[in-house]
Amino acid sequence: MARPSLWVFDVQRKITYKNLSTWYTELREFRPEIPCVVVANKIDADMKMTQKSFNFARKFSLPLYFVSAADGTNVVKLFNDAIRLAVSYKQNSRDFMDEVLQELENINLKQEEEEEMPDKEQPGRIQSPSPS
Repeated sequence: MARPSLWVFDVQRKITYKNLSTWYTELREFRPEIPCVVVANKIDADMKMTQKSFNFARKFSLPLYFVSAADGTNVVKLFNDAIRLAVSYKQNSRDFMDEVLQELENINLKQEEEEEMPDKEQPGRIQSPSPS
């Protein structure tokens, strides 16, 4: 299943926020349609940060979640929403890269099925008679 991209930064460490735009631009070069979510973490240390506007999320029209992994604030909501985004994306995706990844997954599944049936005749393979 396609997974949304979570862009997590530490509200107490500016450097973790400053690099988001560069990484986001790189991601969009290869995966233009994958859903993305911005996560401002460690709000338990400074609740005033929840009143702050973060330009990165607004600039790219991305949802922004204020969370605290330490005390669990908004973590469940974030993951529930991320799962909904992933399911919706999976059902509606027309992204070429997703199609390629799905084909690769199908090939892997076929190989695993063939490996699970060693004693059965496998399509496209000739079994040699066993010595009596």
